Amino acid sequence: MKRVNRRMVLGGVAALTAVSAIPAWGAEGRGGIRPIRLTTEHVTDPLGIDNAKPRFGWQLSAPGTGRKQTAYRIIVGDVWDSGKVTSSDQSTVYAGGPLRSRTRYHWTIQIWDENDQPGPVSAPAWFETAFLAPDEWQAEWIGSGIVVPPPVKTLPQAQYTAVDLKPGHTLGQSFESASQMSAVTVLLAVTETAGCRMTLRRGDTVVGTKVLSGLVGDRYGEAQGRLDFGEPVEPGRYYLELSDSSGSIGWKGLQANAYPKGVAFADGVEVPNEDRWVYGIPPNPPANPLLRKEFDVQAKVVSARLYVSGLGQALVWVNGQRITGTPVCTDYDKRILYTTHDVTSLVRQGKNAIGLAMGRGMFATRGLDTDASNLARWIAEPQAKVHMEINGRIVVSSGPSWQLTEGPTVYDAVLAGETYDARRALAGWALPGFDATGWRPAKVVPSPGGRMTAYTAEPVVDMDPVRPVKVSVPAPGIRLYDFGAMLAGHVRIRARLPRGVTVKLVHSEKLDARGRVNVGIPGGNENMSVDGRFMQDEYISDGSGEFTWEPSFTYKTFRYVELSGTTADVDVVAVPEASALESTMDIQLDHPELQWIADAFKRTTRNVLRGHPDIGRYGWTSATYRAVQPMLYQYGMAAFFENWLEDIRVSQGADGEIPLITPSGALSGGRLLTPSSTGVYPYLVHRHWLTYGDKTVLSKHFEGVRKYVTWLLGKLRDGIADDTFGDWYPPKGTPMAPEGGTLVGTAYVIETLRSAIASASALGRAEQARTWQARLDEISRQFNAAFLRSGEYRTSGQNSYRQTSNAVPLAFGLVPPAVRAQVVQGLVDDVERKGMHLDTGALGTGALPFALSDNGRPDLAYAVLTQVTYPSYGYLRSLGATTFWESWEKESRGHQDPTLSLVVNWLVERAVGVTLLEPGWARFRVVPGRVGSRVALDTVRGRISVSWRAGVGEIEVPVNSEAEVILPSGAKQVLGSGRHLVRMAELR
Repeated sequence: MKRVNRRMVLGGVAALTAVSAIPAWGAEGRGGIRPIRLTTEHVTDPLGIDNAKPRFGWQLSAPGTGRKQTAYRIIVGDVWDSGKVTSSDQSTVYAGGPLRSRTRYHWTIQIWDENDQPGPVSAPAWFETAFLAPDEWQAEWIGSGIVVPPPVKTLPQAQYTAVDLKPGHTLGQSFESASQMSAVTVLLAVTETAGCRMTLRRGDTVVGTKVLSGLVGDRYGEAQGRLDFGEPVEPGRYYLELSDSSGSIGWKGLQANAYPKGVAFADGVEVPNEDRWVYGIPPNPPANPLLRKEFDVQAKVVSARLYVSGLGQALVWVNGQRITGTPVCTDYDKRILYTTHDVTSLVRQGKNAIGLAMGRGMFATRGLDTDASNLARWIAEPQAKVHMEINGRIVVSSGPSWQLTEGPTVYDAVLAGETYDARRALAGWALPGFDATGWRPAKVVPSPGGRMTAYTAEPVVDMDPVRPVKVSVPAPGIRLYDFGAMLAGHVRIRARLPRGVTVKLVHSEKLDARGRVNVGIPGGNENMSVDGRFMQDEYISDGSGEFTWEPSFTYKTFRYVELSGTTADVDVVAVPEASALESTMDIQLDHPELQWIADAFKRTTRNVLRGHPDIGRYGWTSATYRAVQPMLYQYGMAAFFENWLEDIRVSQGADGEIPLITPSGALSGGRLLTPSSTGVYPYLVHRHWLTYGDKTVLSKHFEGVRKYVTWLLGKLRDGIADDTFGDWYPPKGTPMAPEGGTLVGTAYVIETLRSAIASASALGRAEQARTWQARLDEISRQFNAAFLRSGEYRTSGQNSYRQTSNAVPLAFGLVPPAVRAQVVQGLVDDVERKGMHLDTGALGTGALPFALSDNGRPDLAYAVLTQVTYPSYGYLRSLGATTFWESWEKESRGHQDPTLSLVVNWLVERAVGVTLLEPGWARFRVVPGRVGSRVALDTVRGRISVSWRAGVGEIEVPVNSEAEVILPSGAKQVLGSGRHLVRMAELR
C-alpha cells in the first residue's frame, strides 16, 4: 500500500519556517517583573498549615519578550528576610526563625530581571499556622463509646474457585462469629438455573434452613445464597452446609487454609487446605450520633478559629450556621487529618453553641463489602476531636462535657448509601438554648493512633446542580431519571409527602437489559455490597410540609437514578461533587473522536478526585497510574497529589511493599506483584517534581521510593516481573491479556527504575543513581533476551501476535536499533491487518500511538484513535459513553474508570506537540503538531499556549521559561517568554 512521508499526518503537518514575536505584545516596552499568584504550600493564602518550614511559590508577569528572573527577595513579616537570592527558581523554602503555632504571617516578594533590575514588590500574601506540633492539641477524642463487634468474613478478596456441589452430597464450612447475625451468605458458581438447600447449625441445633431455588448466575456465572433469620442469632461457633443440589452449582472458596477459625467440609468430612466463602450479616449499627456543646464568650470577638477532625466525617455548625465537612479518609492508625476554619463572623459575645453531625465514612463504616473496608483495623463508632480558640485563648475543647444523642441519619455506608428519617430530626439542636433533655454525656474514646495532620489541599465541594434530560416510567411505581452524562455526587429532592412515606433512590452507571438501573448480584463483580444495598438513599418523611433533602455522608457514581415509594411530584436534581481543583488545560483537537477522548478524560477524572484518587470508593493505584500525567496536565494537582503521596508513604510496609489500594488498603504480604500499579509511587514523586519544581517532595519521599525499589527488585526472577494484572482488559477477552503479565510487568520495573534514578540524581545521590542504573541496564538486557524473537516481542503465554507486546518496548525505548525497523513493521502490519484498530488493554493503548508516531507512522496512530467501530474510543462514544469505561466491551463492568487515560499524553505531546523538559516548566519542547490543534496549559510558571492553524502557529511562553522548538529539519530554536508567531507551509 501507499507509504506516507514520516513528517506527514493525515490532514497535513505544520512545518515551521519562521519565528517572530508578535509586536502587539511588546508594545508596552520593557518594565520590571511583577510577582503574581503567590502560594504557600501550593495553595493561595492557606488557613491552618502545620509545616514549620513552609514552601513559597510565585508566577511572574512582565511586558516584552525573553524576560527572565535572575534573583528574588522574600520578606515574611518580621521573622525572615531572605535578602537578595540569585536564582531563577520560582519556589523556595522558609529559612527564618521558628514560626509560632496558630499565627498569621504575611509575606511579599521582589524580583530582579535579566538585566539585574528590581521590579515592584508583590501584593502581600499570607498563611496561617495551625498546630506545628501534635501535642499542642488541648482536646480529647469523644464519641458514643459503643463497641460494635465485627461480622464474620471467612476469606480475603481473591480469585476464588468453586467446588461443585453434586446431587446426594454436601459441602460445609465451620466458622466463628463475634457479632450477632441477621443473615448469612455464600458466594455460588451457577450455570443456567440451579438450586440447593442452605442450613445453619450451632452444635446439633438447626438455627435456620432454606431451599434456594431458581438461582441464575450473572454474566460472570455468580449468584448469592442467603439465609435470613427471624431474630438475630447470637455470637458463637456455627456450621453452614449446602445440600440437595439441582442443576450446576458450586460453592466458591480458596484452595488454601485461609481462615484460621474454621474448616471446610465435604460430605461431613474435614477438607484440609481449603476454605469456603461465608459472610455474616449483622443487625444495623446505631444511628449516627450528634454532638453539641454550648459555651459563653465574655469579650467582644476579634478572632475565632475552629480546628476539627471528625471520623469518618463530620458536618459542623456554629450557632446554627453550617461551615464545612471534614477531610477525606486516610489510614487512621497512621495519619488523621484535621481542618482549620475562620469562624470569627459566626461566634458572638454571649451564649454560643457548636454542633457536629457525625458520618461514618471509611473510619466507621459498617456496610458489608467484599473488599472488607468494614473490617479495617481501625473500625470504631464515629468520633471527633475539636479545639476552638477565641481572641487567642482556648474556649472550647472536646471532652466529656459535650452532649450526644443519635440523630436522624439512621444508616450510612460507603457503598450502600444512607437513610434519613426526618421524624427524628431535632430543630435547633446546634443553637444555644436548645433543650437537650434526653441527651447524654459524650464518652472519651481512644485515639485511632494516627498523627494529627493539617489538611490544606482543596476541599471537596458541591458543584452546580444538573437536571435530568429524560424521565421515564420503566415499571409501575418506578420513575427513571437520566442525567445525560456520568457524574459523581448525590441527588437532591424536593417534595411534599405524608408522614412515614419512604422515598427510595437507587443510583447506577448503566441500565440492564430490562431498561432498569443495574444493581448486580450482592457480593458479585458489579455489586460489592454483600447485603445487596448498593448506591441507595432513602428519605422517610415527617409529613410536616414541603422539604428539600440531600444525603450528607455518601456519594455515588451514576448517570441513572430510580425513584420509588411515592407517586407524588418530586423535584429531582443531581449535585456533582469533587475536589475544588483548578482546571489547567484547555485542549482543542482537529477531529471529533480525538476531542471526545479529551473531554471524556476530563469528566472521568473530575469524577474521581475527592481529596485522593477515589475510583469506585477506593484509591486504586492501578487506574490512577494510567491517569497521573494526564491529570497533571488537566488540573492543579500539587497539593492534592502531595496528600495522596503521604497516604502512600505511611501505608508502605516495613519491607517496602506498597498496597494496591491506598488509603484504606492492605498489604498483600508479597502475594501481589503489580509494578504497573504500585510503581505509581516513584513515578508520581518524579512527575510531581517535574511539574511543580518542588524538590522537597523528592527529599520527603526518597527513602520510601528506595525501599519500594529494593522490595520490587527482590521479587524479580532472572530480571523478570510477572505483573498480576498485566494489560488489563484487551478486546474480546477476559480482564487478563493472553500474553500474561511478564513483559509489561518488567517494562514497568524499568520505568520505576528510571523515575528513581532521576530522583536520586536530582538529590545528588550519585552512588545510588549509579547502582540503579547498572541494574536497569541489566534488566533491559534480560528483557530483550526473554521476549525478543526474530524481530518480534512475544511471551511464552501468547499464541498469536500481540500489539501490546511490541508497542510497549517501542514506546519505552527498549528495542535494539538493529531490529527496530522490523519490530515497527510488524506492529504496523498488525494494525493494518485489523483494519486500523487497536488490540490493546489499559497499558498497550497508551503505548500504541507513541510507538507508531515516533517511528514514522503518525498517520496510523491518528487512524487508530479516530476509529468509530469496535474496539475504539469512538465505539464507546457511539454507545453513549460520556466517560471512559473499564473496557472496550458493550457489557463493560464499569462506566466510570480512568484506566484508559494514558492516551491523553499522546494528545498533548504529539497531536499538539508540547513536552515538559525541565522541572517547573522552566523549559519545554514544541514540535509542530496537527493543523487545527491547540492547547493552553496553566503551569506553575504561567500560561503556555500552542496552536497550529493553516499557514501559522502561535506559541506563548511564560516569563522565566523557554520553549525549545524542533524544526522539521531536526534543528532547534529556543524561544524566550512572550507570544511568538510561527510561519508555516504545509508538507505534501
